[in-house]
Amino acid sequence: MTEKDIIKEKKRNIYSSFFSEDYVSKFLFKSILHHVISLEIYENNTLNGISFETICSNIPKSIGSRSSIQSILNEALEKNIFVKEQSQNDKRIKNYYLSHNFLNMINSWLKKESTFFNKITLEN
Repeated sequence: MTEKDIIKEKKRNIYSSFFSEDYVSKFLFKSILHHVISLEIYENNTLNGISFETICSNIPKSIGSRSSIQSILNEALEKNIFVKEQSQNDKRIKNYYLSHNFLNMINSWLKKESTFFNKITLEN
């Protein structure tokens, strides 16, 4: 598989997600802000989750404002894409985690991505 083939496949996957019946599949590629929020939570999912404040401090303001981040988090909670739980360390803080379905979807996506990039490495 050439680099161009991989780019075509990636574009096809992103575009097709917009027409998916499954909202969970649409969510990851809905916008760059949806994508990076999902990745921030994924990265901290097996730790103690991630707080709203940490998400906001990690994401550059040029990608999304605090209010945009909050709106996306609320959207994801309503659609059962993210889960919010009280921190074990500080009861004032609520941490975000991925739902089981969304975690499985991202893991499948990552596996497919690694296959693409492994093909490039093997061919070069």
